[in-house]
Amino acid sequence: MSQVFVLINQNQQFLSKSNEWVDGRESSRLFHSEHKDVAINQMFEANTRDIEQRIQLLQCPLNAKGHPQVQRVTEEALLADVSNADPDELPPEHPVEIPPQKPPELEPSSTPEWEPPSQPEGDPNSQPEIVPSQSLKT
Repeated sequence: MSQVFVLINQNQQFLSKSNEWVDGRESSRLFHSEHKDVAINQMFEANTRDIEQRIQLLQCPLNAKGHPQVQRVTEEALLADVSNADPDELPPEHPVEIPPQKPPELEPSSTPEWEPPSQPEGDPNSQPEIVPSQSLKT
């Protein structure tokens, strides 16, 4: 285990083991995980507690004592980290908006789905077979 993942927010603060945002001077207090999925779960939990946070994963080496070796991260370093990442894992810069569409059932169709019969099945002038005063019981 020579690389670990830590969490950093938009203010260049690191998440500590006690779920507080700290400046990263005391690396022994920082949350870190060698597993990316564990770090992503922690990022989700931290963002659930405070939805205003913009949290990112940062991969960093370990020092001789086994603590994450973090340095003050500049925005250029974060952008370089993003450019080396797998494109499938990155969120889109601007989500694609789909324009609202009318439901298809509201738009009239120029041609009917089926052709109506040319002649009616029965003669409209003929008498019905069952007279309403007659009983249907046999």
